[in-house]
Amino acid sequence: MHSIIRPARLLSGGLGLLWAVGLTACQAQREQARSAIPPVAHYEGSLGTPGQADLRAALDIRHPSPGHYEAEFTAPTAGTLNFVADTLLFSNNELRLTRPARPGEVLTLKLEGDFWRGSLNLDTTRFNAILVKRGEPAASTYRVEEIPQATGSAWLFAPSDTSTPGAALMMLPDTVTAAAAALWADGLARDGVIVLLLPAIGSTSAAAEMPRLQAAVRLLRNTPGADTAKVGAWAAGARAPALVQAGTGPGAPRLAFFIAQNADPDPAFRELARRKMPVLGLYGGASAPQRAAAWRAVLGAGRGSAVRAYRAAGPDLLVSGRAYPQFGAGLPGDVTAWLRSR
Repeated sequence: MHSIIRPARLLSGGLGLLWAVGLTACQAQREQARSAIPPVAHYEGSLGTPGQADLRAALDIRHPSPGHYEAEFTAPTAGTLNFVADTLLFSNNELRLTRPARPGEVLTLKLEGDFWRGSLNLDTTRFNAILVKRGEPAASTYRVEEIPQATGSAWLFAPSDTSTPGAALMMLPDTVTAAAAALWADGLARDGVIVLLLPAIGSTSAAAEMPRLQAAVRLLRNTPGADTAKVGAWAAGARAPALVQAGTGPGAPRLAFFIAQNADPDPAFRELARRKMPVLGLYGGASAPQRAAAWRAVLGAGRGSAVRAYRAAGPDLLVSGRAYPQFGAGLPGDVTAWLRSR
């Protein structure tokens, strides 16, 4: 007997999370049904892989309302490994969590009394995991919701605390930055930023981006906790100038800010400077300082605009070379600090 616990989209009234519990096989005995419910608690332990020091880790399984379960995995010193699971698969005391937008990252655990034992599998690395029950689950950081699209799924990362309205952004990765986009969405959401992660595409145009822009702005403005005056965009590579052209064209919704990742200097960005829109340029790689300088020449020194170069990071703004990727130095804090200053 097993249960799949997965969120589904509530289409009316902006963001809503409707959690459905589907139980397969027979439910003839109450004991069997109870065994298919994941144990709600806070667990702490470690991750280990050969040749690397062990990492502290934690797992929170929550049951905030009837039929509503959620799970959050964290590694305090390895922020790129943190995630909130959109689906909980629990069967025969085995728990499986797949990271949203990163299907190659899977946490698989076996319950043994108060212990979970198993592994966290990345695309190329396997960590052994052991976690022990330590009490009640910690408060939720954010929730994630899959939104099916014609060309793939979008994912909404929405902070749980909606008491203070904050910034919200749509994230448009290209094929180079797509694999890292979910890591950025997680990092920003943990710092209070609402993120709508859209599917990656290789080539685009202003005409193609316009309907995505319009739909994304509508959704973000209707998301609980969003400051409707602070809705902006983060676009990578060739998607950045295409989105700028769409966003400054007739009928485009107003954006409060723009973040361009590894975008080549383009005359389209001068329109943002003319409109005095705050812009943040982010560049990674050995050529980052030169590309940042070229960007400054095009954009000028507009009020609230800035350029950051991360030479030790790659185009995805991550640093490789260990068992898991790491954010570039100062990230994602540099981005969230810039957003708060707007």
